[in-house]
Amino acid sequence: MVAVVAIAGLGAYVAFAPSGPATTTPTSSTTSTSSTSSSASSVTVTLAPPSPMVSPGETQNYSLVEVSVAGSGTGGTLNLEAFPPNGLSLVFNQTSVPLSGGTQSVPVVLKAAAGLSPGNYSVTIETTSSAVAATNQTFTVQVVPMLVIMQDFAFHPQNITVTSGTRVTWLNLDSNIGCCDPGEHDVSFSSGANETSPLLSTFQSWSYTFGSDGVYGYYCTIHLFMKGQVTVTG
Repeated sequence: MVAVVAIAGLGAYVAFAPSGPATTTPTSSTTSTSSTSSSASSVTVTLAPPSPMVSPGETQNYSLVEVSVAGSGTGGTLNLEAFPPNGLSLVFNQTSVPLSGGTQSVPVVLKAAAGLSPGNYSVTIETTSSAVAATNQTFTVQVVPMLVIMQDFAFHPQNITVTSGTRVTWLNLDSNIGCCDPGEHDVSFSSGANETSPLLSTFQSWSYTFGSDGVYGYYCTIHLFMKGQVTVTG
């Protein structure tokens, strides 16, 4: 049988000094060490979104970390520790969780230093327990020049100011709403540019580089009340 355990809240704070981005894009990996129990065979950690985004000098809240324990038995606790690279930090409000089964949504706070260069960075989450084998799993965090989140049928932040040449990325965190709204959004400019993004489903993103000064108004063509603005300066 498979028991799924997740973490509630994130509060142990790990911060580091800025440095450059990783030179290669990391892939998820798992290593195991010896365990004092054979009742559970493995632990798997997943993130949502699978590759979180954040912009330099900003804090981004994400809603879900899941720890899956595969095996025939549960019990005890699982200790969690994050190892972000220089310039990134993670906040957990619990560093250990019970291996009691069930699924729980977990707030995750991701921070990027103001001087951190855009790029892909690897973050390792380590799990240890007396009940299951230890694992290390590595994920990619994308640091983008400017990030706008689509969530709760709104753009966050709604109005931003950037310099000419800045690439802005929109990331959709909404999901299915009821029976008739899958929570898809897009970005369609009403002024300043003639561009419309594809429809973005949950965890999908789209980027646009602003080359000229001006005020760019935009909205979602699916939910017309969703509006935002980008002011571009030289």
